[in-house]
Amino acid sequence: MGAAMCWSTSLILFKRSESVTPLGMNLFKNVVAIVLLMVTMLALGLGFDSARSNEDWLRLVVSGVLGIAVADTLIFMALERLGASLLAVVDCAYAPTMVCVSMLALGERVTVSFLVGGVLVVGGVLASVFEKPVGVRRGRDVAIGAAQGIGGILVMGFGVILSKPIVERASLVEVTLVRLVAGAVAQCVWIAAVPSQRTALAVLRPSPTWRTLVPAAVLSAYLSMLLWLGGFKWTTAARASVLNQMTTVFTIVMARFFLGEPLSKRRALGASAAIAGVLVVLLSNS
Repeated sequence: MGAAMCWSTSLILFKRSESVTPLGMNLFKNVVAIVLLMVTMLALGLGFDSARSNEDWLRLVVSGVLGIAVADTLIFMALERLGASLLAVVDCAYAPTMVCVSMLALGERVTVSFLVGGVLVVGGVLASVFEKPVGVRRGRDVAIGAAQGIGGILVMGFGVILSKPIVERASLVEVTLVRLVAGAVAQCVWIAAVPSQRTALAVLRPSPTWRTLVPAAVLSAYLSMLLWLGGFKWTTAARASVLNQMTTVFTIVMARFFLGEPLSKRRALGASAAIAGVLVVLLSNS
């Protein structure tokens, strides 16, 4: 739930930083988070797991490249094309995708009460956002943005499932740092290989945009990432993903207050249903 709140807040801040390219936003947040995580590791006296197998290292690196470099960039590209409201609709694919993947890849089982809670969350979220967005470009941009958003969700889901076995038995801060470093390195390789992408490096120079980018980076890549992986560490992937779906409800509420988007009765009722679903999930025995 904390991860969902942090990520929703960061989305509002990133939306206000649209002068920066999606690749630049992603690179900036990753660099900021890497610095903060290194400081955290030093403060806590933590180190890297030298006994980790090569297979586990490979899993973490691939997970970081997919979940950080690829998925997050796709999400930012979708945010640029769709805006916060329509991206919230696309994000509804997250919980069902993660539940299906966790059942197929990890063999997780869910109870009837869990399924009831999950249906309430996803149904409430869909009811909240199933309205025509205001001021969103239609047609080709929407189709491309939706494809980018869904693609980012699928890649993110695969990345976290890939790393879940290691996350469960390793230090949360260390695993988060390894994934972020892998993702940032992959981004730098891409920028070096494609000259047209080098404009993304401009985001690392101090500018007025940092007023929104810095807090957005701290919330999304540091706090939200730790809380998000912590959810997968200490509960099932299915339960964590349903709780994470509350991002959509939080985004709707904050978009109303900070972006001036309307909050209708339909959206309010949908949000209430989603919150009820979260309570059912928390009380379930999955």
